Amino acid sequence: MMMKDIENREAINDMARELLRLMAAGTTHMVDDVRRVPAGDYLDEERFRTERTKLFRETPLVVAFTAELREPGSFKLHEETGVSVLVVRNEQGQAKAFVNACRHRGAKLTEEPCGKQKRFTCPYHAWSFDLNGALASLPANNLFGDVDKATLGLVELPCEERHGMIFAVLTPGAVMDLDSFLSGGEDLLRGWHLERNTLVGRRDLETRANWKLALDSYCENYHFHVLHSADFSYKVKNCAHHVRFGDKGQHWYLAWPSKSLEELRNVPESEWQDVHSHFSILHFIYPNTIMALYPETLSVKQLYPGASVAEQNTKMAFFSREADPSEEVKQLIQNRFDVFYKVLQQEDYWVCGGAYKNLESGMLPEILFGRNEPALTWLHDALDEGVGVKPAEKVREIIAA
Repeated sequence: MMMKDIENREAINDMARELLRLMAAGTTHMVDDVRRVPAGDYLDEERFRTERTKLFRETPLVVAFTAELREPGSFKLHEETGVSVLVVRNEQGQAKAFVNACRHRGAKLTEEPCGKQKRFTCPYHAWSFDLNGALASLPANNLFGDVDKATLGLVELPCEERHGMIFAVLTPGAVMDLDSFLSGGEDLLRGWHLERNTLVGRRDLETRANWKLALDSYCENYHFHVLHSADFSYKVKNCAHHVRFGDKGQHWYLAWPSKSLEELRNVPESEWQDVHSHFSILHFIYPNTIMALYPETLSVKQLYPGASVAEQNTKMAFFSREADPSEEVKQLIQNRFDVFYKVLQQEDYWVCGGAYKNLESGMLPEILFGRNEPALTWLHDALDEGVGVKPAEKVREIIAA
């Protein structure tokens, strides 16, 4: 099998080399100390309100993927933050983001989660807006009164498409600098060519818990051989390669191996071919997007705070990494989708819900992240910094094992 991700060959081979080294040493990447997280980080109402503002209104968010808005007129509704956002592709092929609200009386222009159309017409009084957000039609204009139509376009949000992802900041007029935000990781993200993907399906993951507690579930593979022993026993226990990027080190990716990677230990690298099939690669895009990449599949989980500190909202989507997948590939991906959903919903989110009840009881002063769980330490350092909380100690770098 020839390697599919040719542009990322060097990075993938680097991951394979490091994983083979870690496997031989019987260890994993580590940070220099245990990270202690106060229970209040998951329970405090004031922090929760600050997160909703600082992390989800003032930070670039992945609001859609290129694969979801293929053609001019394609749109997607993004409402998970409490702001109803209309993400569209205009006639020039550019991605745009607008507040989904008519400038007349504030009614939603659409309730449809996605679709394709040339204009958005308000169901209240039929004001109509084009794909650039301009007010295209104002019925009874001669009776309405003296208004300048040019000033009554949809409220636009900063929006930019980059590497198959569509980012937006949900504050009108905000500055979005993706060069800085994604610095150090753009070459790898570009090389995956996410813009070629095809959406296969979506599902929600449910549990009663704070959004960060659910997000923690994705940041380590230490639990695989216990919680997921029936489905993921082919993964190597507690072995993962970690790299962080971004102007504040707020993003990261990690790779964990399958036992089959051992087959390459004595094979010359020139003969490795599709080495990515021997390990999983997971990207975290701050503050809430998890992307698991495989040669055939992209799995995306996006986690949002709910209406209260005890509610989370996880949106899960599966993509084929081919622009036009065969029925055989679609079935393979659907089968993988079903397994991932079962494992996450019945195991990870079940544990998460129980853990949150224990935190709510007030009996636990804190939870712990081990030295062998670097991404959890990085995640909570970044979240603390994002809401203006400075931890007593910052753990920044991986210790070479």
